[in-house]
Amino acid sequence: MRRSIFYLIRLAVLVALAIWLVRNPGEIRVDWLGWRLETSFALFAVVVAGLIWLGAIGLRALTHAVGSPWVAMRRRADQRREGGFRALTLGLAAVAAGDAEEARRQAREADRLLRDPSLTRLLSAQAAALNGDTAAAAKYFAALRDNDDTRFLGLVGLLRQAIGRGDEDRALELAEEAHALRPDAPLVATTRLYGRARAGRWFDAQVALYDAVKRRIVPEAEGLRHRAALLTERAREDLAAGKTDEALDHLGKARESQAGFVPAVALEAELLGKTGKARRGQRLIEDAWARSPHPALARAYRELSPEGTAIDRFKRLHALTERAPDAVESRLTVAEAALDAELWGEARVQLEALSGADLTARACRLRSRLEESEHDDGRAARTWLERASSAPADPAWTCSTCGAVAPDWSAICGHCGEFDTLAWTPPPRVSVMTEEEVSAAEAQIVELAPASTAEPRDPGKTPSQRAEEAARAAGSN
Repeated sequence: MRRSIFYLIRLAVLVALAIWLVRNPGEIRVDWLGWRLETSFALFAVVVAGLIWLGAIGLRALTHAVGSPWVAMRRRADQRREGGFRALTLGLAAVAAGDAEEARRQAREADRLLRDPSLTRLLSAQAAALNGDTAAAAKYFAALRDNDDTRFLGLVGLLRQAIGRGDEDRALELAEEAHALRPDAPLVATTRLYGRARAGRWFDAQVALYDAVKRRIVPEAEGLRHRAALLTERAREDLAAGKTDEALDHLGKARESQAGFVPAVALEAELLGKTGKARRGQRLIEDAWARSPHPALARAYRELSPEGTAIDRFKRLHALTERAPDAVESRLTVAEAALDAELWGEARVQLEALSGADLTARACRLRSRLEESEHDDGRAARTWLERASSAPADPAWTCSTCGAVAPDWSAICGHCGEFDTLAWTPPPRVSVMTEEEVSAAEAQIVELAPASTAEPRDPGKTPSQRAEEAARAAGSN
């Protein structure tokens, strides 16, 4: 509708102009180089307009003729660029799919078409990494790092390589540099945090932890657990330097971060005992026992009041365990204290209350000690000792990453070097199959395998070798 109105308006203007020219024809006279031209103004205007129109057409044709080669070249360049970006996209998709050969082929095609190393270096680096060419990948990542626009990508690539080869110092250095560019990157933030912790830079690690929690990279609950671990290690560091007050302050903050954190409570109670505040240390252990009964707490509790007879120690420990009387550790602690005080009946009551998974190796050893001490029954004592070898394992400081067991808690696993992975849990149990069990497994595998794959037994092979061959036969079918 609007276009129609504008068309009618233009038409009305032209009609009005034509009428005006008819009513006012006028005359035009031109004298030039002896030539004289006389005509009406309307005709002159029509001729001039026609000449202008013809000139415009000619100029346009000339421009098109002159610019055609450049247009063709520009169109070809656009096609090459479009093909290069398509190859770049397909190459990145091949990297995501793990197709190393396709990624390398598309990287070469993108580099040939685009001829822009800043665009294709990342794909070339990823393709080289997929093909196992770490040297070429490192070269590409280093080139990306030298470009301001791709510096972060190059740093992350080099960081992943350093992590892959276990170079923690180099990984931390690269993470620090990358963090200055993009502090919100999860890989950078966590590498920076755990790298500082593994290097024993507890305060710096705590700063990195605060930043990671603030940016929601590390969950708040996990951050509180990490904070308790870092503060406990800082307290140990202060204690080694003779800074008792600072150590106590850090241990108090660790307890605030994670209530009942056994390493912090036990160490704080020990320090309080050494500074003449044993009663306060006992209250800390009593409060912690209700949440998490632990042998370290019982040991620290005994050391706060070493004086007195075995009966006195039994009474104190019995009062402590009343905070969680049915816990396995409470019963074992009372039973051990009762054995020390020669209270056989109390020890037997506590130990006989344990059964199933609660009857651990430690409980079996205490039963052996009870039978030997109370009845001088060496045979029963040996029976319980033999049972201890196959009983469920007692909880220990076990790494959740590698499964290694540590005698004492620390923020860093001494076996795999991971941060804050030690937890008080039963360690993984490894069982060894007997020859009879191997033979039974072999028979079951052969029975499940198709008849066509079954072969006569070779009497010269062991049961385990025959079981492996049968398993491979069943798996291939």
